[in-house]
Amino acid sequence: GFDDAFILPNDIAVLVIHHPVVSLTAAVMQALTKAGAILLVTDERHLPTGMLWPWVGQDRLAGRLRQQIRLENNPSYRDDLWANIVRSRLETQALNLKYLEKKGSLRLKRLVTQVTSGDPNNLEAQGARHYWKILLPEGVRREKRGASDAINSRLNYGYAVLRAMVARELACHGLQPALGLGHSSGENPFNLADDFMECFRFCVERFVMRSNLSEPFDSNARVRLLDFVKAEVTINGKTFRLPSAIAETVNGFVRVLTGTEKVLPLPGL
Repeated sequence: GFDDAFILPNDIAVLVIHHPVVSLTAAVMQALTKAGAILLVTDERHLPTGMLWPWVGQDRLAGRLRQQIRLENNPSYRDDLWANIVRSRLETQALNLKYLEKKGSLRLKRLVTQVTSGDPNNLEAQGARHYWKILLPEGVRREKRGASDAINSRLNYGYAVLRAMVARELACHGLQPALGLGHSSGENPFNLADDFMECFRFCVERFVMRSNLSEPFDSNARVRLLDFVKAEVTINGKTFRLPSAIAETVNGFVRVLTGTEKVLPLPGL
């Protein structure tokens, strides 16, 4: 059995519910969402299927929404911001390859210099094809859904937790997550979260590629994988733990919306 553990709701960023017999009272869920925590529910394969996210910034919803709509109506500026996110993703991919002692980082760095507003040449996709070809072992391809292999199942699990962390920070600032910069699907209620998580995916990828992929992806392995949230991220010369780095980027986006800053604070740039 497990010993009882007492954790303050304010110390919880994401609570992942794995086992089907786990039950939570409404009081617990209220306490967690009031504290800004995200709840993830998984299926029988332990892949996240649903999310309960907080509305702690609801007193700012109307004002933030008006600011986001103004940005939505300024496509050239929105495209500039998306270009910076693409550059961050390419740069952190290059850093990852170098960190993992793999070749190919120079091509990604060249792509960074070629990104223009809105990324009309889709350099993000070009960089992704190059990155995954080098990062993954021969014979393994990147699969986003339904993956059961050791690498993709870990990546998808880690990404789901990362997405929840970004969504939590958006909620804390009263931001509407459906209004994205580069992601704009009408069927995706978390376009903005998917935008910002691009810049932090490298934390999951680095941790997965350095983990023991020969062991089963059981509950112990999933708990160890969540240690990726302790990753250190450098933004504008300052080093943050991952949750604080995400907060720094989202805070920067709020400053962009209010007009006090023009450039997003992103890792790798």
